[in-house]
This record gives sequence, structure tokens and C-alpha cells, in this order.
Amino acid sequence: MTAPSVSLNQAQNNEQPISVPGFFLLFSNRLPPVFNKFSKRPDGFAPLPETTCNTLNRWRAAAQSHVLGPAFIQSDRLAVHPLGRIDLGGSKDQEPCHADVCLITHVAGVALWEVWIPAPRQSFSPELWINWLDINQTDSMAERVWQRLSTISQSIAGTSDYDDYYPLSVIRLPDIELAGWLDAHAEQVVSLLWRDQISRPLKTNVVIDELARDTCPRVGGINLIGRRSALDLHDLNDKSNTLEAEALDLPPRSAFPFLITVELLCIERAVLQGLYDRLTHAGPHSIDDLLTLKKEVMDGLEEFYGATLASTRFNDIVAEQGDAVLGIADLFDAVTDRIEMVSFTLTTEYQQRMTALQFWLTVVFGATEIGFIAASLATWYYRSGLWVVLAWTVGAAVVSGGVLVTRLRRRLRD
Repeated sequence: MTAPSVSLNQAQNNEQPISVPGFFLLFSNRLPPVFNKFSKRPDGFAPLPETTCNTLNRWRAAAQSHVLGPAFIQSDRLAVHPLGRIDLGGSKDQEPCHADVCLITHVAGVALWEVWIPAPRQSFSPELWINWLDINQTDSMAERVWQRLSTISQSIAGTSDYDDYYPLSVIRLPDIELAGWLDAHAEQVVSLLWRDQISRPLKTNVVIDELARDTCPRVGGINLIGRRSALDLHDLNDKSNTLEAEALDLPPRSAFPFLITVELLCIERAVLQGLYDRLTHAGPHSIDDLLTLKKEVMDGLEEFYGATLASTRFNDIVAEQGDAVLGIADLFDAVTDRIEMVSFTLTTEYQQRMTALQFWLTVVFGATEIGFIAASLATWYYRSGLWVVLAWTVGAAVVSGGVLVTRLRRRLRD
């Protein structure tokens, strides 16, 4: 993609185009192994219209097949549990009115809450959207959503807190060509990616470098992954997708491949963090525990070993970049280093125990053998003196045992 010529004040001086914004809020936390599925729809959640639900399932299945591949899908490592639609009570014309929620579970014991929030058509307004996505701001859109989900999370995961929060902004510009528009709005695009609430302008080279990480293979599109959020931006080349999705309150079909990759990256990070915490705070206490934990770790690392890098070239680029930007590669190294350290500690402790056992077995068998020899000699000299023979036997065994302990300990120290 050609780097835009960025003017720091151009964005503010140009009329903002009409956009179709929508937002995915992704919350991850741990999931106990007892959870299977929801027995009933939680209170306050309405079912999606049948047409919307069928279209959503069809688009998601097609994107998963394209991005993840049939082998991964058939392994049933992921499961999607739709919850339904909640009312957000938007008080202004431009605010979202509702959100569609589903829970994605992973076999390694991770839950990812996926919340889709479509917003009405409005001017391109990153500052406003950044406030909506601020989970730490009281009564923000993100904060209101989690307040609704926290009670459900408490009931199924045992906690009302999330481990990680990661939003994905899906923006469509149905009447604008991206190439010319981006020259004037590049800084705003980067600010939205960073969720930057500081009013001071960004340096030109920073904006150019950030936009150079675009992974979208299509003309008129941008896919960016940042540490605080991700961004999927398309222009009028995606107009037919935009209109179809807008009519059903769904995310555009073109957003699903990027969404699925970002979700799997979030799951990877959650799985690795859980493994690291377990290795750090509740490590194995025996060799059998270590072998069991190693199996779980290898199973949990399955995605990192190749599931996200085994399909399309688009997916390769996004996954590799996400591994670096989200710190997944570093976390993977930390987990593998930690399990090697735990393995070394347990193996060393096991070897020490075996050495101690061999030491005392040598003492016991050596002393017993010498005692038997003493008993044979005493029996020959004292044929009728049972207690004398017994005294010789016990005494010889104790004395020889003491000598063996002294000699063996000295050898071990040397």
C-alpha cells in the first residue's frame, strides 16, 4: 500500500464522510471444564430474527472454512454458543441501540465473549467511537455491555471480571474511495486503532509506519492489528456487502475472515496466559502430575504450533503479525521456558530421591548381609547360646551400618 502524505490538521479541516460503523467487543476469561452449553437463554436476551440468524451462521461457517480449514473445524476445538440480542438503550440518534452476543469456548478451558454492536450511519467520528470503546469509562458502551455480561460470567466461570478486553472496529465508507480519502484522514485512522484519547497530533512517520502494517489483500481495504484494538476499514468497493449487512444489522461478510483470525489470536493469548499462570502458581508436585500437565500444555499450544498458520496467505500474515503485536510469541516462549524449568526441578528432585533411596538400600542390605555372616560365625562358636548369637547378629549389623553410612556420605560429599 502506498504511504499517505499526512497533514496533521487536514483531517480536522475536511468534511467527514458518512460511514457505517460497527464494533466487535472481545472479552476473554477462564472457563471451568464443567461448562458444556447454556441450558436456556439468559434473562434479558432476545433471540435474533430468523433471517439474520441464518445469514450470520452461513457467513461465519464460510469464513471459518476458508481461514481455519476443514481439519481444524472437524477437530471441534472451538464451539459457538449464541446468547441473543440485548438492548443498549442508546439515548442519541448516533448511538447503538442493541448488541448481539455469543460465547466462543475452546477445549483448553478459555471463553471468548463476542459482542457485535452495529451503529447507525454517521460521520466518520473516531473521537466519539474511542469513548464508546473505553471499558474504563463509566457508562461507556463497552462498560455497559460488560455489566450485562458479568452476571452470566459469574454463573458459568465463577468470576465477574474479564481477563482481557480487545475491540475490533469495523468501518465501512460506502460512498468514498479509500486511496484519496486516506491522505487526509490517516492520523484519525491510527488514533482509532490505538484508541488514543490524547489530542496532541501524531508524528508523520509514526502514522506512515503504522499504516504500512496493513494486511488487507483487497483494493480499498485496510486491516490493522494493534496492542489495544484492531481495525477493519473498507470503502465503496465493499458497498454490496455493506448494504446487505446493514439491512440485517450484521457485520459485513467481508469482515469475517479478519474477525475469526483476531478471535483465534485472542484465544491463543488467553490459553498461553492460563498455562503460564498455572505453571507459575500451581505447578505439578510429582512426575505423574508433570506428565499430565505437559500433555495439557501441548494440547493448549496446538493453535500456536500451526492451526492459525496453516491455511490462506492472508491468514499467515495476520497471524504472524498478531503473534508479535499482541505479545503471543513472547508469552509462548515464557510458557515453554517455564515448563522446561519445572521439568528440570522435578527431575532433579526425583533424582535426589532416587539417590537417597539407593543410599539407604545399600546401607540396609550391606548391614543385613554382614549381620548374617556374624550370625553364622556366632552359631559355630556358641551352639546353645541363642541370645549370644542374636547379640552378635544385631551388634554386627548396627556397627557395619554405621560404618557404611559414614563411608557413603563421605563419598557423596567428595
